[in-house]
Amino acid sequence: MQIFDLAGKTVLVTGASGGIGLALVKGFVEASANVIAADLDPEPVAAAMQGNDSVMPIALDVSDASAIDEVLAQARARFGPVDILVNNAGVKSGERLIDGDRKKIQLTLSVNTEAVLNLTRLVYQDSMKKSGGRIINIGSSISSRGAILNYQAGGADYCYSKAIVHDLTQLLAYETAPQGVTVNAIAPGIIHTPLHDRPAEETEARHSGRIPLGRIGQPQDIVGAAVFLASEASSYITGQVLHVNGGMVMSD
Repeated sequence: MQIFDLAGKTVLVTGASGGIGLALVKGFVEASANVIAADLDPEPVAAAMQGNDSVMPIALDVSDASAIDEVLAQARARFGPVDILVNNAGVKSGERLIDGDRKKIQLTLSVNTEAVLNLTRLVYQDSMKKSGGRIINIGSSISSRGAILNYQAGGADYCYSKAIVHDLTQLLAYETAPQGVTVNAIAPGIIHTPLHDRPAEETEARHSGRIPLGRIGQPQDIVGAAVFLASEASSYITGQVLHVNGGMVMSD
């Protein structure tokens, strides 16, 4: 449907070489968008999308403001200003908040929350303040039931960081609405990606019994939600957290 068509749009996806990131890159290309595929190591996405002129793989440390400025300049020269930002880059950690390693906790917060805000601010100033746009943050369903489910996420610090992402999404949605920017989050449940660092069968056995749809998710399960939130089909939706978790967490 034309309402989901992203032709002529430029999408910046961070963490583009990971499981969800690479699936998002492929999904946006299929929706006819141009994609800046940014990652600390862009080689995996470059290899997967080799020869596709709609994709620009590029190295990016999302905590480096000067590097972000350079990426935005290169993106503008290649495809034009960024219309859609997907804050997907993140790290997973296993620290308890009450007595965990403070340096590891701070790193999790730095990458999963502060970098999201900093990149969003720079993209907003570069293009969205004048032209509007879409911002999609990748949160986590675990953060909605952190005290109960943090064993699945790997650590309370990860749950904490993603809960901040959800709140940040709503705060930014409120602040940027007058400029025609929508800000939403996708909260994946248990998705089989390299981040789990275990075979899919093990993840399935460990978690599927707690998921009403009876299976863990795959990176492709996130794509439809992302394309929807990036498209005109979601033009009257902002400040929302869309859970994609097979019913593992049901929010009111």
